[in-house]
Amino acid sequence: MNLEWLNEYFSGMEQVLLIANILLLIFSRRLLKIIFPEHDDEGLFRSRLNLFRAASVVALVIIISTAIMHPGSGAVWITRTLGVMLAIYLAWLTFYFVARLIRRRWGGERKRGDETVFVETYNSRLLTVIAGAVIFVITLVAVIRIMGYSTLLEAGGVLGVVGVMLAITQSSWVPDLVSGLVILNSRLIEEGDIIQLGEDCDQIGMVFRTKVFFTEILHLANNHRILIQNSKLRGMTVHNLSRFASARGLRESLSINVSYEVTEEQVNGLFEQVIEYARENPDLPIENQYEVEIRATRGGDYAVEWTCFYYIKETRQVLKIRQLMLALVLKVAREQGIGLQTPVLYQLEGKPEK
Repeated sequence: MNLEWLNEYFSGMEQVLLIANILLLIFSRRLLKIIFPEHDDEGLFRSRLNLFRAASVVALVIIISTAIMHPGSGAVWITRTLGVMLAIYLAWLTFYFVARLIRRRWGGERKRGDETVFVETYNSRLLTVIAGAVIFVITLVAVIRIMGYSTLLEAGGVLGVVGVMLAITQSSWVPDLVSGLVILNSRLIEEGDIIQLGEDCDQIGMVFRTKVFFTEILHLANNHRILIQNSKLRGMTVHNLSRFASARGLRESLSINVSYEVTEEQVNGLFEQVIEYARENPDLPIENQYEVEIRATRGGDYAVEWTCFYYIKETRQVLKIRQLMLALVLKVAREQGIGLQTPVLYQLEGKPEK
């Protein structure tokens, strides 16, 4: 096959860019399937694939149009710009590929719902950071060469500028990077754990992924994602509901306020009936092998607080369990004629005469 027309219309760099973009376009789906995790949703994968293909098509159009307008030589700045973009994009794909290999080799296995995924550990994250630094340096040197800085003085000047920029901005990214490594090394919070942020019982979510600079949490109540900087997460009070203090599971409580006229036998009967209904309900996975504890936990001038303690292990359903248990309390209270309304804080001394 006569390929002299390639040398006539395309320079050496343009030929490399042309062939590289054609190969990336042809093998785009297979390449992205290898690089990105299997558990990413299909919509996100299609978006990445479309963006990948669009970038390759745009690069091909620019290369071919440049060769037609400037046959044999081409516009140097266009060629160099495309070369820099290709180098950066290939470095990005290489980093994801290497990070995935490291996670599969030095990461840990974790159940996330019904699937088993590889999650980050301290060793895998540290190796990923080192690999990212090496790829960054190699890419930077390649970009400097593509841009035409060939002498040591010119290359050193560019590297010096980059170094100064990293030094100036280190206060904004180093704390999160170090905090992420500390979180992974402590193993107190891992991917898949159910946590409560602060003292608000509604702020409950599942740790989806601990990334380099932030942790991604799936909010269980509102079904959205929360992004928290790793440095801020370390400074918060985090309740890990997935780490039980004993083999019994998470000790949950259900409290009611009743007047002093309600006897202990009535309260016990109410909670026992609630637990019986709960054990018959397949949507309430409480631990049936352990006896519940019914205690008077607080007294006041107008009411006494009674609390029923029970155990669960399905922490992903903790909000649902609490809501269903409260509904059962209201149902049984109506059936047994026990009032749960707030006691009246005053009463009339007498009634007006008729």
